[in-house]
Amino acid sequence: MKCAYTLIFDPIGINPAKRLQNVPRGYVLKPPLEEEIEYIRPLSFEIVLIGDRINYLPYVIVTINELGKTGIGLNRGKFSLNDISIIPFNPPLAKGGWGDFIKNGVSESIYDNKSNTVKNIQKLITGKELLEYASKMNQHIITLKFFTPTRIKYNPTGEKGKSKVVRIPEFHHIIRRLRDRINALSVAYCGGPIDVDFKGIAESAMKVMTKNVNLRWIEIKRKSKTQPIKHDQSGFVGKITFEGDLREFLPLIVLGEYVHVGEDAVFGNGWFKIV
Repeated sequence: MKCAYTLIFDPIGINPAKRLQNVPRGYVLKPPLEEEIEYIRPLSFEIVLIGDRINYLPYVIVTINELGKTGIGLNRGKFSLNDISIIPFNPPLAKGGWGDFIKNGVSESIYDNKSNTVKNIQKLITGKELLEYASKMNQHIITLKFFTPTRIKYNPTGEKGKSKVVRIPEFHHIIRRLRDRINALSVAYCGGPIDVDFKGIAESAMKVMTKNVNLRWIEIKRKSKTQPIKHDQSGFVGKITFEGDLREFLPLIVLGEYVHVGEDAVFGNGWFKIV
C-alpha cells in the first residue's frame, strides 16, 4: 500500500510491466490563460483527474491548501483555497473555457472553505459522452487551437535516439502522441488499454492533409530543482487546420482537449481545443 501523495504526484512503478513503469501522472493542470505575472484578484485554474484518480480528490485539496500556506512563485506568494466547482461535459460551453461554465451556472460548487469540507458529488465525463459528441462533429475538416506551448517529438526511422522536435506538426504527429498518451493513461488509471489498431491508425492519419497553418514557436526553459540543468519546454501555439477522413480520429482528439498532447502535459502544456 503506497501513500496517496505518491499515487497521485509520483506514480512511478505503479504498473508491474517494465515498459509502463514511467506512467504519466493521472491529472492535468490547466493554467489560467491570462498573461498576468502578479495576481491581486482570484486566480482560477482547472484540474482534470483521470480514471480512478478521482477518488483521491480530497488529497489533492489538502495538497493545494498546504501549497497556499507555503507560497508559490519567486516571492512565495501565499493564497487560500476559496472554491472548487465540478464542470460536467458540455460541448456548447466548452469553447469559452472555465469562465463560461461559471457564468452560465453549469458548474456546481463542491467545497466549503469555511469548514474545509467537500460534498460527495461526482459528475464524471464518460467515454459514452465523448463518443456521442465526436460522432456529430464535422468529419472532414478540423481546426485545432493550441493555447499553451506544445512540444511533440517524432522518430521517423524508429532508431533509438533519433526522435526530433516537430515545430510544424503534421496530423499524424498529433495522432501518434494522443494515441500513446491516452493509452498509457487508460492502462494506468482506467483498467486496461484502449481498443485501437496502433499501427493502422498512424498509417491512416498520414493521409490527412494540412490545409492552413498559423503557428508560432515559444522558447521556454524551466530550471530543475533537483539537478543543475534546464528543461526545454519550448513549443508551438496557434491554429492549424487539417482536412481528410477524420472519423476514426475524432474520439482521440475530443479526449485530447482534456488530457493534452506532447511533453509536460501534466503542467498544462499541449492544451488545445477544437474551434
